[in-house]
Amino acid sequence: MTLRTPFLRVWGAPLLIAALTLFGLLAALLGTGAWHWMAWATLAVPVVVGLRFWVAPRG
Repeated sequence: MTLRTPFLRVWGAPLLIAALTLFGLLAALLGTGAWHWMAWATLAVPVVVGLRFWVAPRG
């Protein structure tokens, strides 16, 4: 279990953002109606995260 912990600490958030982005792109491409709203919401996550670290960087 200790081997997985550093991996998830480093790559957990980027993998989650990538999965949400992939879901959003597929939802926008394949769905209609509510799927488009979910696509907008999930594709906004990387933008919000990027803006958060651009406006108030750590360190």
